[in-house]
Amino acid sequence: MKVAKAAVLALSMLAAACSRGAGDPANTDWALLGNGSQMQHHAALRQIDKESLDELGLAWAVDMPTTYGLVGNPLIEGGVVFQGGPGGQIFANDLKTGKLLWHFTAEYPDGSTEDQSVGGYWARQFNRGVALYKGKVIIATGDCRLVAVDQKTGKQRWEAQSCDSKLDYGITGAPRVGGGLVFIGNSNQELGTQRGFVDAFDVETGKRRWRFYTVPGDPAAETDPFYQKIAKTWGTGWYAKTRGSGSPWDAMVYDEKLQQLIIGTGALGPGEPNLRAADAGDELFTNSVVAVDARTGKYRWHAKQVPHDGWNYEAAVGLMLADLPVDGQVRRAVISVPKQGFAYAYDAATGKFLGGTQYAQMTWASGLDAQGRPIQNPEAMYWNRPGQETLVLPGGMGAHGWEALAFNPKTNILYVPAMVMPVSRTAEGHYDWYYGDRPDAKVKPRGEVVAIDMASHSVKWRTTTSRLPVNGGLLHTAGGLVFQGLADGRLVAFDEATGEILWSRQTGGAIRAAPSTVTLDGEQYLVVATGNGGASASASLVGRYSSTPEARTPPRLLAFKIGGTAAYPPLAKAEPAPAPPVPRQDAALARRGEALFAAYSCEYCHGTDGGASVGGGIPNLNRTQLDLTHFKGVVQGGDRRSGGMPQFKALTDADVAALYAYVINAAWDAREGKRSDSGQHKAF
Repeated sequence: MKVAKAAVLALSMLAAACSRGAGDPANTDWALLGNGSQMQHHAALRQIDKESLDELGLAWAVDMPTTYGLVGNPLIEGGVVFQGGPGGQIFANDLKTGKLLWHFTAEYPDGSTEDQSVGGYWARQFNRGVALYKGKVIIATGDCRLVAVDQKTGKQRWEAQSCDSKLDYGITGAPRVGGGLVFIGNSNQELGTQRGFVDAFDVETGKRRWRFYTVPGDPAAETDPFYQKIAKTWGTGWYAKTRGSGSPWDAMVYDEKLQQLIIGTGALGPGEPNLRAADAGDELFTNSVVAVDARTGKYRWHAKQVPHDGWNYEAAVGLMLADLPVDGQVRRAVISVPKQGFAYAYDAATGKFLGGTQYAQMTWASGLDAQGRPIQNPEAMYWNRPGQETLVLPGGMGAHGWEALAFNPKTNILYVPAMVMPVSRTAEGHYDWYYGDRPDAKVKPRGEVVAIDMASHSVKWRTTTSRLPVNGGLLHTAGGLVFQGLADGRLVAFDEATGEILWSRQTGGAIRAAPSTVTLDGEQYLVVATGNGGASASASLVGRYSSTPEARTPPRLLAFKIGGTAAYPPLAKAEPAPAPPVPRQDAALARRGEALFAAYSCEYCHGTDGGASVGGGIPNLNRTQLDLTHFKGVVQGGDRRSGGMPQFKALTDADVAALYAYVINAAWDAREGKRSDSGQHKAF
């Protein structure tokens, strides 16, 4: 009898929800990142609205066959959910049941982890999604390849080589598609050892059609007048100091109306301006939005956002297209929300600056001039202040990362998942990722959602979501709601007009992905990936800010609907770090090891405090049980090269001993509750 009553109740709830969403199509897809080429992360669905929120429940949750918490925006077509993961993995799940239909894993050549650069192996640990196009699912393998897979069978159709993973290149982003082409950029980790570029491949054959370099090449060999002109913005003797980077590692949007590709570019390497040419200008096209002809790759226009960048304030994040009211007329606009704290609107045809909004607290600039260029604060230039600690806001992760923006095309409101993550820096190289945790910190870390009126360029509302600043991407629906997943595992719904949190559920795992929503057979589904966040670099770089120990759970895919009654997955049990194999080491020796740890970019894989506590396949050094002899074998001897651990032959025995001292002391800190493994950094 109870079962029958429950079934009747569920049917009545569904009927009520369907009546509220009576204008919604019975079946819709989310086949492109952001639900369309404009990447607005908006769905014109209203079955799930403010009135039906209390009836929204879990339809199903399934564990995914991988160790990495997945972070890509789920793509959905024909009742199938497609998700990408590190290592060139693609998962296809049934939307109604969650059943895994097929699982593809790219093949890697034997010994492929032994002869590639650190950057190439690093990139294999991350993936931010896939593309669906003309019956294919396309994914980047990390080591500079694109692979196209048949959408129905999961069988490989073609493979294409983009960058060279032996040369400090890797690919972590999701491909973009349009006009019969698939577009992909790359990462150089801001090392400054290579020049960034975007490739376009034929979606049917995988043949490369064009390449656009985001920075100039070797002046001694450059013959293209365009890049010869661009090189003049880099100053005297620039090529002896840097190869640029300017990596287009994530943000791209295909403009089907104007047949152009809009690209966001990354920062420079080395990061400090005083290590680059003294008379450098804009160092194009780093930290810029660039438009190129989507058919040929020819340059059209650009907008520079951070001249003389020393803070890693990249524009390689946060792009979308929208029609905005400007001076009484509707203008097609490019919206850019880079790391540095301003949200921009540019004319899509010309690149003209239309307006800007400060959406985050900052120390580096006081505003924008009439051309949209920042008015920089000299006191924030830490590289010119030897012996002084400088508060940097936004921090190196930025005020907004690659996490998805959302937009309401009816009200012109832009929704930004913002981060408040202060750091401190010195001219001598000190970098404190966790400055905000210190008792003397002037600014405390937190996560926010910020609503910006893109017509008036003003902040409409701001809601603090968590003490943890690194949270998930956003989704806006015609039901008047904005959805976001949080680092502590909660999925929340905000009132689009006020920012009030109307609904919240603990999903059982940290969320970085933006949710997707579609209808199938008249029911609206909300789909999101959860887990330990390990498919994203910030899972190790700022582990204690991107998840809680309890939210570092196996990767899962979850679907919600009105009347859903499935049980929510449990949170993880935070296990204390084990005792290291040896006592604490000399503090001075450990400090030297910490400097080496940073100098050799160990933090990119193992984390900023010595432990990749939320990673996938990278060992957590906070839990190491190696003695010094075995540690030397790994670091100097290359004992784990086959697994991707680089061999550092140039390190001396004294260097390795210092590194070991740092790792051991960090492990003791974790054991004693002073590091990320302790679980002391909780969300609200």
